Amino acid sequence: MSDSQNFYKIGIAAPNLMVICIDTNVGGRETGRLYSCYSREPAVFDDPYQLLLMMDEVMESINYPQASVALRDYSVRGEGKRQEKQTEEPGRRDGIDRRRKTPDKVMEQTELLEFRGGIATYAVRIQYRQYATWQGELVWLEKNLARGFNSELEMLKLMDNMRED
Repeated sequence: MSDSQNFYKIGIAAPNLMVICIDTNVGGRETGRLYSCYSREPAVFDDPYQLLLMMDEVMESINYPQASVALRDYSVRGEGKRQEKQTEEPGRRDGIDRRRKTPDKVMEQTELLEFRGGIATYAVRIQYRQYATWQGELVWLEKNLARGFNSELEMLKLMDNMRED
């Protein structure tokens, strides 16, 4: 069975499909690359937190899946006073600027399957962003092992645990 046939089980048509390539693991700190259909260049991450931020950035840029909770962003302004950042779109209470342009796809989802990490490669499809976290499915491509998750932390733990089994 080819990679694309295996991958089809988790929804190859998902616009937010991403591939995580784990290249190194030094002292439990994994580094690697993140691929999406919206850039031919990988996003390189040095730790799991950075990976999560990059994945969130992809989903925010395409507004899919839509977040059910808008996270507030506070910054220090003036004389140490904290103020909520204003949205660029007047009248919006959720803090999301819906005027931004969705990036164009530069490769098909099936092309993502060609990338491989030095240690492991995972395909991720985030189905929902509810309760200020993610729910979705993770597939370890080398073993065609799929597991569902209900939070970012659970996804990161699955990535570790799948390789240990």
